[in-house]
Amino acid sequence: MRTLAVLFLLTVCMSAVPASSQPSPGACSASATRTLVRSFVSNYSRGRVATIDRFFAPATRFLWFSSGSPGARLGPPSHVRATLAAYFRARVRVHERLRLTALRAGYDPTREIVNFGGKLVRSADDIRSRRPHDFKGAADCRAGVPRFIVWSM
Repeated sequence: MRTLAVLFLLTVCMSAVPASSQPSPGACSASATRTLVRSFVSNYSRGRVATIDRFFAPATRFLWFSSGSPGARLGPPSHVRATLAAYFRARVRVHERLRLTALRAGYDPTREIVNFGGKLVRSADDIRSRRPHDFKGAADCRAGVPRFIVWSM
């Protein structure tokens, strides 16, 4: 009986997230954005560049994706949406992985965004330290589903 209950719960959870790993339309909330962040971290760590690139808003809404060293993406280049997939491919080549250790999010209805932040661990061939550090971002909700407009780690 317990196995059936677990299978039912898994089926319900899996059907709640479309195959693209995006929340369903109208689901822009803190909870949906936490799901998007977790999906981003998982797919980033698996090197799924095309998938994670779709988690970001189009250039007209995108603000920045920044990262400290190694693999620094700072200043004006961090604001260029068109180079984001290339940046991800470069980090895949050095086997970068992310591990989420803390996550919080809150919806701002006035601005139609969800702000989020927490701690994550970056690891890669070119990263020695494996301690959690802060990250933060924002997801735009104007399309009815969260799309990242800011990510800083």
